[in-house]
Amino acid sequence: MSMKRVILVCESVYGNTQKIAEAISRGINKNSELESVVKKTGEIHTDDLRDYDAIIFGCPNHDQEPALNLLKFIDRASIVHLNAKTGAVFDTYTGGNKDVAVKKLEAKVREKLPGIQLIGRLSSKVTGRKGPLADNEEDKALEFGIQFGQKLHTS
Repeated sequence: MSMKRVILVCESVYGNTQKIAEAISRGINKNSELESVVKKTGEIHTDDLRDYDAIIFGCPNHDQEPALNLLKFIDRASIVHLNAKTGAVFDTYTGGNKDVAVKKLEAKVREKLPGIQLIGRLSSKVTGRKGPLADNEEDKALEFGIQFGQKLHTS
């Protein structure tokens, strides 16, 4: 059986979302049957998404919405015809905005990329606009990655 490949596509301004993506990726990579990479939206062409078995999207909450660059990337990806992929979504937020942007991101992926079956959602707290991440958020992201990897491996 060949190794399953996972890509995490994220938008990160101050590096907090990137840290969460990297922690999720480390969790996934704990499963020897899986291999994951983290790319920012500007570092990957939407056509390349075809090469992965699973796609995870993540971004900061910008004014109660997912970051625009990631939404634009998903719009561009909608013409690629991604089928039978597994996925997840995550965001980083400040204050009381847990799950606000990520729920909208989830809806966007379901609408534009119906070929991706979403099996997870994570919302990670940042202490201030520029960070740092709140305590334990990287640990939670690592655990999220481990769990995602287990689900992907058994699917």
